[in-house]
Amino acid sequence: MVKRKKIEIIIESVYLNRLIDFFDKNDVIGYTVIKDIQGSGGHGLKLNDDITDVFTNNYVFVVFEEEKLNEINESLISFLRRYGAKCILTDIMWLSY
Repeated sequence: MVKRKKIEIIIESVYLNRLIDFFDKNDVIGYTVIKDIQGSGGHGLKLNDDITDVFTNNYVFVVFEEEKLNEINESLISFLRRYGAKCILTDIMWLSY
């Protein structure tokens, strides 16, 4: 097993492409997107059954080495502040097989 960092981001659908662009510009690869999640938070209840996805949220996660986090840390914080996404950072063990 190998130590890694996992970032989980909840972001509004209208900003998802900007997050993917951020990842591309910073050579962050291997992310996963789960669209149309629902839950309750600071902006109240968000459902995933709207006619359009304009007001829906997406869950994005990516796993990488700590060095990569150190490279993008400041620009990631700036991005999150600008677009209001929620972010969880976790130390994990990657099962390498």
